Amino acid sequence: MKRILMMVAAALLVAAPAANAQKVNAEGLKAKVAKADADAANAKKNVKSATWLTRGQAYMAAVDAPEANLYIGMPLNMLEAAMGKAISNQEVKKGYSTFVELAYPYVNVYLDASNTVASWQVTKHVVEGAAAAAVESFQKAKALDVKATPKANEGLTNMKDHYLQTADNMYKLGEYKLAGEGYAVAAKLLEELGTPDQSLAFNIGYCYVLDGDFDSALIYLEKAKADNYEADGTLYYLLFHCYFKNNTGDMVKSKDTLLEGVSKYPQNNNLIESMTMFYSREGSTEDPEEVFGLIKAAIDADPNNADLWAGLGNVYLKSERWDDAIETYAKVVELQPESYINQLRLGYVYCLKADAAQNELSKQTFTSYEESTKAQDAVDAIYGASLPSLEKAHELAPTEVTPVELLKSVYYRFSYDDADMKAKFDHFNNLYKEMNQQ
Repeated sequence: MKRILMMVAAALLVAAPAANAQKVNAEGLKAKVAKADADAANAKKNVKSATWLTRGQAYMAAVDAPEANLYIGMPLNMLEAAMGKAISNQEVKKGYSTFVELAYPYVNVYLDASNTVASWQVTKHVVEGAAAAAVESFQKAKALDVKATPKANEGLTNMKDHYLQTADNMYKLGEYKLAGEGYAVAAKLLEELGTPDQSLAFNIGYCYVLDGDFDSALIYLEKAKADNYEADGTLYYLLFHCYFKNNTGDMVKSKDTLLEGVSKYPQNNNLIESMTMFYSREGSTEDPEEVFGLIKAAIDADPNNADLWAGLGNVYLKSERWDDAIETYAKVVELQPESYINQLRLGYVYCLKADAAQNELSKQTFTSYEESTKAQDAVDAIYGASLPSLEKAHELAPTEVTPVELLKSVYYRFSYDDADMKAKFDHFNNLYKEMNQQ
């Protein structure tokens, strides 16, 4: 059984609040648990597997009661038929999705845009710690008598399903730590039942990465790697973040993980983008030459992937290889001409190249006015080459200030000798002032 997590997009539903009708026989369930605990404490009874099977079943019933009859995809009308009207409802943002939260006495139910149950979360347990107690009881039963194993494993299977469902629910609600913990218990139970699921170690690690607990994530992701569960390279992407720790971790292991991942999965965009980020990050001392070949190999395999071209351009930019960056960003613009950021990048790198050329020019001495003018014209031509992309960027995003500021600066260079350029400068200069007054 493979369980690959997917982000679920949800929208809104508005349901009218009504009186509560969820029925949970809490006192009866607690009484059964209390009797089962008393039997388990009795020296004559606690040596019998039947005592522990009964205890496990009592605790399991307490676990199941708050969420009885619920299932993913359950329509609202069936939910209300089974549990009655909710006490209240409200629109909520959970994780990456928006739901309508229906509050019941023991559980909050979350509906998606299709008026169906997308997830739920128990808010009031009949007996605290009941799930762990149920598992412990079933394990004790088969430890006492091998003949109890079939019934005990049946109970453990039910508890495994409970933990998996709870983990799935918590994942959808953005409760990644709780999801990881649930998957971890389910993984142990599956191993005990003789049906291990290699995907769960990956999923647990993924949940902990989303929670920002990189140390816990690393334990499970390394297990997934040992089991050769690499999810088309996504494993290396997650391992990289565990080592990288938002630029505060082990840079050597971060780089080695990326290089290993990209060498195996050159078409994994997350790895390529992480690699370009790693090599172009602030304070990086890495030599980008070792990554160029890997990125180019990925581009050869997917030549129309604008993200890969942009990633290569970012590394060229970080390396101040202006001509290579210009050529690469020009390819990105060719692939996505209506993208604001792509047009801005191309115009910006022309400006950076021109700035570098102007800086070098200021250090030179010339023997004639003509020689100096020719050199300056060459620099100005580079500045001029930025204008089409910057103009297009402004056209695509007229409220963005960055292209306006760059256009103002470039047109200023030409404003003394050309009336049209002077008019352009005045326009963007005034627009820049207006934007900064807002």
